[in-house]
Amino acid sequence: MKKISFLYLFILSFVFTNCKLEDSVSAPEPSPGIISKTGEYRTDVSEPSGLTLGANNSTLWTVSDNTNHVYQLSLNGTILKELFFEGNDLEGIAFDKRDGTLWLAEEQLRQVVHIDTNGNELGRFDVTDLEGSGNSGLEGVCLDSTFTTFVLNEKSPRLWAKLNSDYSAQTVKEITDVDDLSGIFFDEKRNSFWIVSDQSKLFFEWTPEKGITKSAELDFSKAEGVAVDAEQGIVYIVSDATWKLYVYSLKL
Repeated sequence: MKKISFLYLFILSFVFTNCKLEDSVSAPEPSPGIISKTGEYRTDVSEPSGLTLGANNSTLWTVSDNTNHVYQLSLNGTILKELFFEGNDLEGIAFDKRDGTLWLAEEQLRQVVHIDTNGNELGRFDVTDLEGSGNSGLEGVCLDSTFTTFVLNEKSPRLWAKLNSDYSAQTVKEITDVDDLSGIFFDEKRNSFWIVSDQSKLFFEWTPEKGITKSAELDFSKAEGVAVDAEQGIVYIVSDATWKLYVYSLKL
């Protein structure tokens, strides 16, 4: 009986010890060779957090986690324009092809904000029916080809959400393969989402039906925004820590 009791206690100890590892997950196996770095550029945007392509994929837009301003960038990271709009904990940005406006994610307020490219606020909307706290809240926003809005919840829990027209959560999926979610972009060509994880240092393709389908490790910290020109096969990623824009060729 003593041997059985000792074995039972050992198993319990092992289980409880490993249950504590929920917030430090194992990243999926990388897909070899899907991206190759072609350049990295210092940008004068402090702590860039969020990224999207602009009109005709000829420029980029980003937000600063430091100044809470919105910036238009060249494809090598040079600031072309700074908007006078000042947000509250800006963490994500998406370009609307219908009218050239921008959609922003404000993390702690858990709101999606609509502005024009002069910085005028056109509206703001509470994202409801989505778990999570303000400190680990909205971390990314994007639009698909039907102009449906999608958002990421950074962690606790790590969520992807499709929103209704009133910005309530329609469909929610938990992404458990990475430590956090920090940026998202919709790929119209592949009908999939490209996401970056800051803590896992990972760039990956994801769909709600299949989960992670392809991934690549990143050699820098704090990847906070991603944009993909699928037609040209180019990936753009910004780092909050290095203040750099990283450019890759995408090989699928």
